[in-house]
Parts: sequence; structure tokens; C-alpha cells
Amino acid sequence: MRKLIALIVLSLTIGSVQSQNNWNWNQYHYFGDSNFTSGGVWGSINYHILSNHLTNELTNQVVFDGKGLPYATEFIDEYASSGYTMMSAGSVGEVWARPGNYKKWHPIFGLGYRDVATATLKTGLVQHYLRGNGPYEDEEIDLGPSELSYHSYQFFGVGLEHTSDKIQWGATAQLIKSSRYAQLSMGSSSIYTAPFGTSIEADLNFRYDYTSTEQGKLGAWYGTGYSINAFFQHQANTNGALINFQLRGFGQIFYEGINRWKLNDSLTFNGLETNNILQLDDSLVYGGELDSLEALLGLQRGHPFRRVGMPVSIQANYIHPIGKRSSINVQLRQFLTFGLPEIRVGFVYRPQPWIAFEPTIRAGGMSRVDLGLSVAINAGNRFLLLLKTEQFENLVAPDQSTSQYLSLATQLKF
Repeated sequence: MRKLIALIVLSLTIGSVQSQNNWNWNQYHYFGDSNFTSGGVWGSINYHILSNHLTNELTNQVVFDGKGLPYATEFIDEYASSGYTMMSAGSVGEVWARPGNYKKWHPIFGLGYRDVATATLKTGLVQHYLRGNGPYEDEEIDLGPSELSYHSYQFFGVGLEHTSDKIQWGATAQLIKSSRYAQLSMGSSSIYTAPFGTSIEADLNFRYDYTSTEQGKLGAWYGTGYSINAFFQHQANTNGALINFQLRGFGQIFYEGINRWKLNDSLTFNGLETNNILQLDDSLVYGGELDSLEALLGLQRGHPFRRVGMPVSIQANYIHPIGKRSSINVQLRQFLTFGLPEIRVGFVYRPQPWIAFEPTIRAGGMSRVDLGLSVAINAGNRFLLLLKTEQFENLVAPDQSTSQYLSLATQLKF
């Protein structure tokens, strides 16, 4: 289990991304520009590691050193094993283009990649991975239900946008080429360590699906799928409030023959007395067929067809201008199958027409409370450069900070 989790986390190229429609509310929120009909190119690449429990220090130790040091893992004992520890870590990048000289209907084209791991784990599983059996002697630790998944894929997308005086809406469809997939799913499971370690009793129910890793990510094509993104935007007045809704990542990936390990068994490991170590059980001495670890643990291997759902999210942004130099943005986001609701609030101030600053606060989602700062530069009302970071939780809780986030986005209007 320890090696499995480490391998998935170590395989990350870490980061996250804006959706293809964020460019509309970005240009309005940061610089008051509500011209959404011109052609252009926009793209972004973001980095994030977020967790509600795991600290930055511990995450860095596990990812880069392959282990967590004792002083950095002690805090995890404070949490109940039946609770959940969540994490999202990865990188997403994309580029989209929209030709000019169209009035109401605009074709759009894009390509990009996603390289992200997400985890919703029973805290007991995390405790056992980080701390071992010792600290939980004579305790029954919950291990599931838990899920850890890793996706790496590339996509090509096409779509249409429609623009009117007050409303913009559109949708894109992406063809997906999957180069990596792994998922550890653990059902209701537990482990008990008897006093002095005389025995360990475990009820295990898990399944591990994964693709091959022999080819490089760009060349590998282990699964094929699709996803659909859609948005709706309304602005009653040119200089008034703007509201934007987005559905992102609705789709599936199909794998013809995925690798699978499966176990559903109750196991008991007893300490051995030296004078009985050679007294094997009769079933093993006479006619037993114990010739592999698979037989001992009841592991099952297979190569089944697998249909994997995408991480679907919904997002709403409300932009409200305050005078000519300021704007407030309230963003709500929710992944439909994991995590908690997330709220992000940002206040933009433009000391000059070409530069804007935005302090932000984000709460919920896959982490706790994160403080950030965004800086936007606008060159000739044609080129926008936006840098976002949410690394300032360290200033409030340096020993318990749980977020790392960095984003770079650009927009060029024709």
C-alpha cells in the first residue's frame, strides 16, 4: 500500500487550469472590458497541491523524499480515523482560439492536457501509511471507503459560442487520448493491531486498476474518451454586474483492457514462537497449493474493459464593479463526485489602467482556507497577462499550511 500510493503521487507533473470561458469574466473583472465578440487566443497553465489535512511540509517530504519524517506526521494522530483526508494535486494546461469577423456565432478550437491526482481517503488509511501500526496499538483503524485516482490525458476540442447584447453561451466537445490512469478503490475495510503486536486482523476490500507505463505520456494511447464543457453568461448592462455559469468535464474514457488487482478477504497475522516455526499447518504440508503471494492473500488479477467517468465540476462567478477602479468577484465551485463546496472571493483594485491587483481568500473544496494575490497586466487593451498565487496561508499558520497554488494565464485579442 505504501509503495502504491507513493508511485501514484511521484508520477505527477504538478499543476491546474482555467476553463475556456474564464477569459470573458477575467477581462471584465480585472480591467472592465466587456467586449466579448472579438477574435483571440487565450491559454493558461496552473499548479496546485491542496489538502484539508496534509501540510505543505509533509506533502513535499512524501513527494520528493518518498517518506514523511516523524516530527512532520505526528499531527495526523489528532484526527479521527473515521474522518476523511482529501487531496488534489496536478497540472492542467490548455490553449483556445476564436477567429475574428464573426457577428453572433463564433467557432472555437483548442488543445491541452490534464495531469492530476485526487484522493478522498479515510484518515485511518493515511495514518497507517504515514505512521505504521505502532501508534494505534489496540485500536481498530478505518481504511475505507477510500479512493485515490490519477489521470493523465491530452485533448483536442472544437465548439461554438453565441453572442448577443446581454447573453453569451457556448459549448465545446473534446476528444481525449489517455496516456495514464490509475485508481485505488477501497470499500469498507479496517485493520486492528493487538497489544504488543501479537496479531494483526484486517478486513480488506480493495481494487487497483492501472494502465501500462512503458510508453511516454505523449506517445501512449491506452484509452479514448470525450468530454463536454458548456457555459452561460448574462450581463444586463455594459458596465453592470456579470454572472457566469460553467459545466466542465462531463464525459467518459474507455479502456479496452485495463490491468486489475482485486482482494476481498479477512486476514489474520499472528506472531510466531521460535519453537513452533517449523510446525506448518496440515493443509499446507499435505496437498496445499501455496506457491505465490496471490494464493496466500487471495489476490485476483484480470484485464477487464473499464469505463471511467470524468471529474465533472460546476462553477458560478458573480462580478460586480465598484466605481471605475475596483471590482469584486465571488466564485462558487463544486466537483460532483468528491470534495466540498468551494468559495473564492477576490477584490480587484486598478491604480493605473494597465495594471490591477487582487487579494483573494478561498475556503472549502479540497483544502481549508487559502490566502492569495493576483496581478494582472493589460497592454493596449489587447494583451492580458495574469499571475495568480495562493501561497500566503503560510503567513497565518506556517506549521499547518496545506495549500500550494500558482497560475499563469494570457489572453490576446485580435
